[in-house]
Amino acid sequence: MHYKLEDIPRITPENSGGGCMRSIKAGDMEIGATWTTGPADYSYVYAGLPGGVCPCEHYGYVFSGRIRARYQDGTEEIIGPGEVYWIPKNHVLIYEEATHHLEINPHKELRQLMEAVLRNGAARAAPEGAGE
Repeated sequence: MHYKLEDIPRITPENSGGGCMRSIKAGDMEIGATWTTGPADYSYVYAGLPGGVCPCEHYGYVFSGRIRARYQDGTEEIIGPGEVYWIPKNHVLIYEEATHHLEINPHKELRQLMEAVLRNGAARAAPEGAGE
């Protein structure tokens, strides 16, 4: 099976600001791509997940930009253009600059992550006092 990036469903809202993520289920995995429009610290999206970190390991390739992976044990690494990567679970991702990367992720864990991302992103975007 093969896909054109523009045919892969967007899994982040249109108005999420700062970028977009597309992903499609392929077997037990998800194939997708992410674009960010500038530096972004997404630490807040992991709120409510065990340990406040990502439960999903990621395999990928960075076309442009840089990703900082901060692990639960305090270590960090930076992944840059032209590099393939494996980021084990229990991390937080920080985009150092506008970034475009391809990712392959386990389906179940990615869906768990995306539930938190969408919930926390919506809560952050809601005007103060909304829902009260």
